[in-house]
Amino acid sequence: MTNNQNKNRFPKYNLLELGEYKARGWMREQMRLDLHEGIAGAYDKISANVNKNLFAAQMRKPGEMVPCDHGISQKAWWAGEHEAYWRDGLLRMAILTDDKFYIESFRQWAENILETAKETGYIGIYSKSSRLPDKGFDGELWVQSRVFQALLGWYEYTKDERVLNTIESTVHKTIDYYRNTTYFGREGSDGGVAHGVGYIDTLEALYRITGDWYYADAAVWLYDDYSNHDCICADLQLDKMLDNEKVWQDHTPHAAEALHMLGIVSFFSNNPKYADAAQNVYKKLTRHTNPGGGFVAGDLEAIGGADGAGAAATEYCSQAESIQTLNRLIAYSGEFNYGDWSIIAAMNSAQSARFHPANIAVAYLSRDNSLHMNDPKIQGGRELFSANHAASCCTLNSIRLLPYYMEGLWFKSTEKAEIVANMYGSCEVRTSINEQVITIIEETNFPFSDKVTFRIDIEKETFFDLLLRIPENSDEPQIFANDANIVRNENFIILSKKWQNGDEISVDFNFQVVRKTQHDDKEAYYQWGVLVFGLPFPAKREKFREINESGFYEYGLTAKSEEGWDYLIDHDAKFKLVFLQDGNELYPWKNPGIALQGTLLDQEGVPKDILLFPIGTSQLKRTTFPLSLKDNTTSAQEKLRFFDQDNDPMRLF
Repeated sequence: MTNNQNKNRFPKYNLLELGEYKARGWMREQMRLDLHEGIAGAYDKISANVNKNLFAAQMRKPGEMVPCDHGISQKAWWAGEHEAYWRDGLLRMAILTDDKFYIESFRQWAENILETAKETGYIGIYSKSSRLPDKGFDGELWVQSRVFQALLGWYEYTKDERVLNTIESTVHKTIDYYRNTTYFGREGSDGGVAHGVGYIDTLEALYRITGDWYYADAAVWLYDDYSNHDCICADLQLDKMLDNEKVWQDHTPHAAEALHMLGIVSFFSNNPKYADAAQNVYKKLTRHTNPGGGFVAGDLEAIGGADGAGAAATEYCSQAESIQTLNRLIAYSGEFNYGDWSIIAAMNSAQSARFHPANIAVAYLSRDNSLHMNDPKIQGGRELFSANHAASCCTLNSIRLLPYYMEGLWFKSTEKAEIVANMYGSCEVRTSINEQVITIIEETNFPFSDKVTFRIDIEKETFFDLLLRIPENSDEPQIFANDANIVRNENFIILSKKWQNGDEISVDFNFQVVRKTQHDDKEAYYQWGVLVFGLPFPAKREKFREINESGFYEYGLTAKSEEGWDYLIDHDAKFKLVFLQDGNELYPWKNPGIALQGTLLDQEGVPKDILLFPIGTSQLKRTTFPLSLKDNTTSAQEKLRFFDQDNDPMRLF
């Protein structure tokens, strides 16, 4: 149970509210294109799931299978997840890019939900007679938590108390009901029930907003109920997390959704075991991380005990969900090292798993080493690029990834006048410190540049600390900050002064080229700063089928040449950063301005001059190369499954 002495404690840091930060540079342009030319704005044409208005209709029944996309029957709660994902992504992209059309569209959707909730006292997808089920499969906590993400973002932006009050009313009824019985301990539990760990997002957000200890107590109950019952997707249960050597086995996104769970409940509780187990989250996560930052799916969609590797797959959902959960873990723990994981994932694996410049198709499963992605029977079509796979979750999470990356750019201390630049990207921040409204304009071409400039606009001078987290592979950053007091430690540059309007600082993180070895010590790869580099293979793109006459398609990619796929690491090579004349800062994933120049060895040991490019710029690429002829890694590829989508073992259950 929670510790009453912890009452009135708040997380060490606050996330900035939606609306306090806006995108600039390539991030703004990427989201704008995704809204108006990519799948984000068009998803209601691609999949009927997102446009059923289930949260306003409240007519679904738990335990039912319903006809859905691709003619495949799906569990009734899936469409609720998809509708909430879509609206959450649209809202955040719209606010970050000042898109009035999509902001107004969200307003109308939210009003319909609030109107229904006035009559029913409930926000969810189920009918009055079937809501709050306690047996079989349902997804009640999961779909509530997903729609609450969208609606709580709307509350942050509008401060509409109706939204907050209606969410709180639903949460109290839901939690009070299940605390009298159990949620996770039911008979017939399934993946939808296991997804209920995501309700921790709702509870911690409501605690941060209201300070009501009810939500802290509920969060600890939720974890205990999950941890103390025999349920599927149990990698983050307490007994398993206390064992640092125990590898994760279950569905990758289920783990990604709950990475913050132990850190949050340990903050609320006096149980030291929670704190001990929370310390093992990062150790296990990094073990199961691919070189490009993806959370490994070593066995179809499950972790399967696999270590991260260039040949291993990652499921897109796990990247978006991990970034979001790690943002919240940072707030409660104050451990900013999680930011490096988020940057690597968002700027490497996640960018490689989509098309550029507009996101018109996404790979459900992608690999750092991919020569061909053209067989519909490999993993049931998951390694094709599509506007909508048999499950829409991964394509919809591609809409949410960059907005949640931006959510983690900045944090404010709850204990003193301090603001932290955790991750980097061109943006504008408008928030308050010491009751003074400040604007920070951040200008950078990060991650394609290691230089960042900050300009401070403020009406009245005020003192605060500005902390700049030092990203991975930086070497002796250079700071230009006029009269600020500068302190450096291993993780931060701390600038302290009484800031005045027009103050400007700049930092050069001095990124270095490094060679890293993957977990099995058999293959290695190159990195500059936070960018991972690979050898690209130009692809022939083939349209397999159009999705629901939407103008969006499923694609197969075939390498035009296989030359270089079997290259080896040249142990004598010294790769260097080079600048390319045709680089475009607004579309860097389509036209990168940098590459690494060096040599790899062919099978006869002859050095070959090559250019390696950021892997986010290529869908087909080789990222890790064997350290010797005997070290070629094939274990991940041996787990490939070949079956038709109609016989998909993850869909027909």
